[in-house]
Amino acid sequence: MFRPLTLLSLVAAAGAGYYLYQVKQSVAQLDRELRDVRRQTETAMERTQVLRAEWAMLNEPDRLRQVVQRTLTLEPMTPGQFVRFSDLSRRTGAPQVFAGAPSLFAAPRAAEPDAVAMAAAPAAPAPTPPPPATATAV
Repeated sequence: MFRPLTLLSLVAAAGAGYYLYQVKQSVAQLDRELRDVRRQTETAMERTQVLRAEWAMLNEPDRLRQVVQRTLTLEPMTPGQFVRFSDLSRRTGAPQVFAGAPSLFAAPRAAEPDAVAMAAAPAAPAPTPPPPATATAV
């Protein structure tokens, strides 16, 4: 009936055809993905161009000047607004001591009068570190 070589050639041709079909389908799939990526890239580039145009329009100096004049009531500074550093504490009040970050897990406490008194008291000076040890040659 069929010779073994003929049968082997027929199986090899069918295998090559199946492999060629698989490669063709994977290339078609990759082409579709590439087309989708290109479309997304073009859409992103168009959106970027629109955003750049909007940014340029929003930052136009004439437009900004009109918006500022409409919304802000700015006036030139007067000499009375300048303060010496020594007068600053009299104008702003006593500084408050930072008690640290609040704990997320601790129960809320009522305001303690001792904490207010401690905040108003001056802080103790930091202790001075001991002098460095000197090495002696032997």
